Amino acid sequence: MLATLRAIVEAVAQQPTLTEALNRFVAMVKEALATECCSIYFADYSQDNFILMASDGLNPQAIGNFRIGFTEGLVGLVAQREEPINIAHAQSHPRFKLSPEVHEEGYNAFLSVPLVHQRKVIGVIVVQQKQARSFSNDEESFLITLSAQLASQLANTEAKSILSVETTVKKTSVLKGVSGSPGIALGRGFVVIPKLDFESIDMQKSDNVEQQKKLFAQAVSATRQDFHIMASTFSDSMPKEAVAVFEVYQQLLDARSLGRQVEAQLEQGWSAKSALKYVIESLVSQFNAMSDPYIKERAIDVKEIGLRVLHHLMSTEQAVKSYPKDTILITHTLTPTMLAEVPKESLKGVISVNGSANSHASILTRAMGIPAVWGIEDIPLLQFENKDIILDAYAGRVYISPTPALKKEYKQLHLQESKLHDKFEAEHHLEAVTLDGEHISLLLNAGLDLSTEQEIAKYCDGVGLYRTEAWFMQKGQFPTQAEQEQWYRAVLTRYHPENVVMRTLDIGGDKVLDYFNFTEENPFLGWRGIRISLDHPELLLDQLKAMLKANTGLGNLKIMLPMVSHTEEVDEALKLLEQAYFELQEEWSDQFIQIEKPEIGVMLEVPSSIYLLPEWANKVDFCSVGSNDLTQYLLAVDRNNAQVADLFDPFHPSVLRALNQVASQCQNLELPFSLCGELGGEPEGAILLIAMGYRRLSMNISTMSKVKWVLRRLKVADMELLLGECLKQSTTKQVHRLLKSFMIENEFSELLYQSKH
Repeated sequence: MLATLRAIVEAVAQQPTLTEALNRFVAMVKEALATECCSIYFADYSQDNFILMASDGLNPQAIGNFRIGFTEGLVGLVAQREEPINIAHAQSHPRFKLSPEVHEEGYNAFLSVPLVHQRKVIGVIVVQQKQARSFSNDEESFLITLSAQLASQLANTEAKSILSVETTVKKTSVLKGVSGSPGIALGRGFVVIPKLDFESIDMQKSDNVEQQKKLFAQAVSATRQDFHIMASTFSDSMPKEAVAVFEVYQQLLDARSLGRQVEAQLEQGWSAKSALKYVIESLVSQFNAMSDPYIKERAIDVKEIGLRVLHHLMSTEQAVKSYPKDTILITHTLTPTMLAEVPKESLKGVISVNGSANSHASILTRAMGIPAVWGIEDIPLLQFENKDIILDAYAGRVYISPTPALKKEYKQLHLQESKLHDKFEAEHHLEAVTLDGEHISLLLNAGLDLSTEQEIAKYCDGVGLYRTEAWFMQKGQFPTQAEQEQWYRAVLTRYHPENVVMRTLDIGGDKVLDYFNFTEENPFLGWRGIRISLDHPELLLDQLKAMLKANTGLGNLKIMLPMVSHTEEVDEALKLLEQAYFELQEEWSDQFIQIEKPEIGVMLEVPSSIYLLPEWANKVDFCSVGSNDLTQYLLAVDRNNAQVADLFDPFHPSVLRALNQVASQCQNLELPFSLCGELGGEPEGAILLIAMGYRRLSMNISTMSKVKWVLRRLKVADMELLLGECLKQSTTKQVHRLLKSFMIENEFSELLYQSKH
């Protein structure tokens, strides 16, 4: 059965349209179970019913027309229970509903399983047979396994189909993701595919068959030239047998093999890329199904050849491609390099398949004030290329080819957003003081967008988190001590006399260096932060010396250690700081240069650190909560995994109680404390943190003015009453309900964006 399962999954994946995928699916399931009928229904939540999408055994005229309510019949019962139903006499069941238009009167045996994607029933699979019998456990297990494997795939195929329909009939389509960086953007899609593969290619038709044939012929010719050059390059240094592989590649490109099959698809009206995708994926599937290891290996050759041809097809198309003035950047996984390549004045928004609202890439977009949506359906990205797009990064929605009416509405919302931003900015130069006179230090999370940070330096109370790894990520190799000293000196001077808390190199997890890359099974629980620095003391010593030298004559440096989970890590880091300090004193014999030993602190990101605070309070000078990672580890949610992104919420009762415990402990230990996670940059988060006792909040530039504007209109006493109620709650939903009520009561409802779509 395993081979059959794999065959069905692969066959469905290769179909160019939703209709063809579903027709292929029902035919193969019917054959695999040796039954007489297989059907699939899709849920239509706009009308609260299921629609018959495909069937091999029911009335063909009913497909696409027959609907049955969510609470009607056995199909509705399967969806309601979200579990399989296996009965021998379907028509005797009390929930059976006879529908003459589908012609199912002769069927008795009934087995059905729900299709569930991201906790939502998206459809129902049904197999039926005239003979009255219960399907076996193996048959039921087969269908359950198949539905689990195909739910996501069919959901994505449906999304592809929606976009394809939109292309031909100019219909607006909507994709749902996770809000990463809030805001609204209207612009034109610009797709970046760093690694070309056939999965990124959508199946598209073309009206000009001859033009597509010409494009394919040019790409094949360019690929032949590639292989000819490769063969010539290796001919002098490698044996003839090894070089012969390029001759085999040339033969596979021949019109009588690969070329003929592609041309057959071109004759059917497919574009050159689509025809190539179909042929290559079919051939790879055929080779992979073979038992002979030698023949199986040919699948790799075929794919390599196909990708070469695809590369030349894409190069021809993208030769004159430039960023539009209203770019919506779209990619599988956003990187800082991608952001840097787009002219700042042109970048209006970001859409990413991978990642989540709390990934470091998302933090980067928030720091830049760029609206972003993460975790959309994994569909061929090129379907977005050059399309009109509305990005609603408050609701996590992406509108493709919006109607004029929808554009007009969102332009109005964007105007309101701009006016609100201007209102916040009008007070950015004022002190962050509550109505009852409590001063709150609003610090900057810096190190990502240096040009903008320079402009706001005089309006913040210093830097609560300076991400030194940002400089390392821009280099092609580890920077020298002299280079680091120059960078750090510039930063310390810019914010002087305010303090700058510099975090030592924090790489690992989703922050990688191209020149120091490594692969781990679970990077967020692996080699990252202080663990890397202590395993490479030469790197940490270099960085510490550069910081100490940069601080000479300024005295506004503080050093912070990331991802500390063990007391031994604190001790080792302190020893290295002592070593750096004494070695510099010896190296710098100039009597006029005074080396200062700065305060050193730890980031509280790992749950174990909360319980070790009493011991650490005697060793360090301060601590700062990294609420992003702390939330991730407390809730066991990978913040880069879009599949579980909705579970990541810093307003979870356990997170709030942990933050409150940290504040209480630090006050008792007389240990200065702050928070430098994204939570402090949200008005509701800042309100609760201040009520707990936090008086130093570090945040991105883009959120500072809004937080200050809100705090200046509240009393700490009212915040404390709200916190007391929130700490009593047992669910995140209850906490959010209380926060929303508080914001409305205090006339902040304009900050609560609600999508109407």
